[in-house]
Amino acid sequence: MDIVVSMLGVGRGGVGGKRRVGVVTATMVATLLALSSCNDSGGGDAAPAAVGGKPAAEPSGRQTGKPGNPTSAEQPNGKAVTPTPDAPATATTPPRPRSMAALGDSITRGFDTCSPLQDCPEKSWATGTSADVNSHAKRLGLSADAVFNNAETGARMSDLAGQARKAVQERAEYVTILMGANDACRRSEAEMTSPGTFESQFRDALDVLREGLPRTRVLVVSVPDLGRMWETGHDEMMARAVWSMANVCQSMLEDPQSAKPAALDRRQRVRDRVTAFNAKLREVCSTWSNCRYDGGVVNTQRFGKNDVSHWDWFHPSVAGQRTLAEVTSRQGYTWG
Repeated sequence: MDIVVSMLGVGRGGVGGKRRVGVVTATMVATLLALSSCNDSGGGDAAPAAVGGKPAAEPSGRQTGKPGNPTSAEQPNGKAVTPTPDAPATATTPPRPRSMAALGDSITRGFDTCSPLQDCPEKSWATGTSADVNSHAKRLGLSADAVFNNAETGARMSDLAGQARKAVQERAEYVTILMGANDACRRSEAEMTSPGTFESQFRDALDVLREGLPRTRVLVVSVPDLGRMWETGHDEMMARAVWSMANVCQSMLEDPQSAKPAALDRRQRVRDRVTAFNAKLREVCSTWSNCRYDGGVVNTQRFGKNDVSHWDWFHPSVAGQRTLAEVTSRQGYTWG
């Protein structure tokens, strides 16, 4: 997920584009940073999400001021469902990889974990070297020259095939993919990627890996619940200020305190789109025995205020990256 704004960072065609820091005044930046308390540990009243704890059930239906569960829209079977983690696939324990590549967007780049509006791969859930994150690469004991972070801040599913080609060139033996938030987080609901296009782009990227790295294991991570991001920050003055001034993910976050039916319905439709994306990830991943979907655990994880950067109230904090590393490791491949 990525800030793409006129003030804090702009990208190609709006929210979700390649990051490019715009012209800002020192006063505006200082004001935002002062309001945010400028630390990733969160405020004293923030309740961190329990790592690996059972996700709390979302209320169903439309709620005043809170999006409900995904509806029948965009569902493969046309029925409303509450996303729940699938059991991880069972298979013979694969050999421990000697290298890995991480594909994705700003989440995998560790954006906003070290300093405002900057990538920080050392804090990445996938490839980070920091002990306070305990990334996949660190758990595998891989050396720095055997780990590649091909993610790009601002990337969408249309960029995944290019990142996959880099992984092929790197001969990575393990690949993680966390992509899709920017396809739903747009300047407007109308700009969201359609499920059909999303599926086609993901299939093309997975084919690149399947053909170029036929023995490589791939972990596909579900797209986070953007409605949960709204729930976490919509009552925070700083979050609302940044989201509005920075034009952040307006498909979900426009007019965040509105309880009008139109606003509630819009948020629900964005949530439904993410559910549809995750259904496509699961479906396409299931066509290759070396690909494993995370079962929806990231989408259903109850990320709390401490798990979100208090610089932008949008990207994962160090604690959020650590949570991502933990829950995805339990659903991913296990090596002896």
